[in-house]
Amino acid sequence: DAALKNPDSWNLPKAAGGNPEGFLFPATYEIAKEDTAVDVLKKMTTRWQQAIDKLEVSRRASGTGFTVYQILTIASIVEVESGPKDYSKVARVVINRLRKPMRLQLDSTVNYGLGTTDLHLTQAQLDKDTPYNLHLHDGLPPSPIGNPGEAAIEAVLEPADGTWLYFVTVDIKKQITKFATTYEEFLKYKAEFRRNAG
Repeated sequence: DAALKNPDSWNLPKAAGGNPEGFLFPATYEIAKEDTAVDVLKKMTTRWQQAIDKLEVSRRASGTGFTVYQILTIASIVEVESGPKDYSKVARVVINRLRKPMRLQLDSTVNYGLGTTDLHLTQAQLDKDTPYNLHLHDGLPPSPIGNPGEAAIEAVLEPADGTWLYFVTVDIKKQITKFATTYEEFLKYKAEFRRNAG
C-alpha cells in the first residue's frame, strides 16, 4: 500500500493519472527474496511498457480514433467479459456501441464500481450510481477495470468485422458466447443464458 502511494518510485506512466489499474501487466514474474514491493511494481510496469512497444499501441491507436488509455480501458473490459477466442468480437461490440453512440450497459463495470464479482446483479445493484455504472452513464468507465494482456489489447487494435451490438455468454461452463445485431436476438440469447444458469 505504501509503494502504491508513491507511483513515481516504480515508473507508473504519467498517462495513468496515479491509478495503476491497467498498467500492471499480467504475466509470470520471478521474484527474489530481497525484492521489495517497489521492485515488483517496477517489473510489472516495465513489462507493460514492453507489451505496449511490441504491439506499437501508440502508433496504431491513432488509426482507431481512441487514445492509448481508452484502448487499455476497452481491452480491460474485453478481458473480463469474454474468453480469448471471443476477444475480437467483444471488442467490436464495444466499439460499435461507442460509435453509435449507445450506452455500454456492462455488468462487469457495475461489479467493478461496487467491488463485487456477482454473476447475477440485482436491480438495486444496477441502480447504484457509481462512475463505473455504464447502465447509467455514457461512454467508457473512468479507468480500466483490470490489467489486460497482449491478446485483449490486440483485439481492440484489430477487432473482428461485424455489426453486432450485443453479446451474451449463454453457457458459462462451456464458455459459449453468442453475438446479436438486434435487441430481439439479444433477448433470445439472454433467455438461453437464464435456462443454462438454472
